[in-house]
Amino acid sequence: MTDKEIIELLEKRDETVLRELEKRYYPYCFTIAFNILGNPEDVIEVINDSFLDIWNSIPPAHPERLSSYLASVVRHNAINVYKKLHNLRNEAISNALPLEAAEYKTYSVDETLTRIAITNVIDKFLDTLSEKQNMIFVARFYFDESIEEISERFGIPTGSVKSIIHRVKKKLKQFLDKEGIDI
Repeated sequence: MTDKEIIELLEKRDETVLRELEKRYYPYCFTIAFNILGNPEDVIEVINDSFLDIWNSIPPAHPERLSSYLASVVRHNAINVYKKLHNLRNEAISNALPLEAAEYKTYSVDETLTRIAITNVIDKFLDTLSEKQNMIFVARFYFDESIEEISERFGIPTGSVKSIIHRVKKKLKQFLDKEGIDI
């Protein structure tokens, strides 16, 4: 089943798509979340929550690349769990809301649509990179791999990895500025 077919089933609210998501993307999601959390039990919870978030966000979202959209959701959820487990709550949220409410922070439709728009712009940016730059960027910022892990995986010096990441981040900033997105 293609990503396009999966998205169509999500839009039709066909529950069988959840099994297809799990079959196709579970290992991918597990890797992303495990690199952030390091605990399989927490990872399983993050993946389940992420699949539910995908179910709830499509529609109105209609991502061009389901894998990138899903990676973004999993990474966001894993970071939230990490912060919760390590008491690194965002001070702005904890100061603005009672602590109990901060645990259940939800995003408005506008916030969700903004996040989707940024994800789509980043997808377009990734298409402009060379294969090597793309893989290093994704390894570092989606899979949260260390510079040393990337260096070892690609067989290049750590200094080269740092240089590539620096140049790609600079290109991303220029790309986002050109698209009118200020982060």
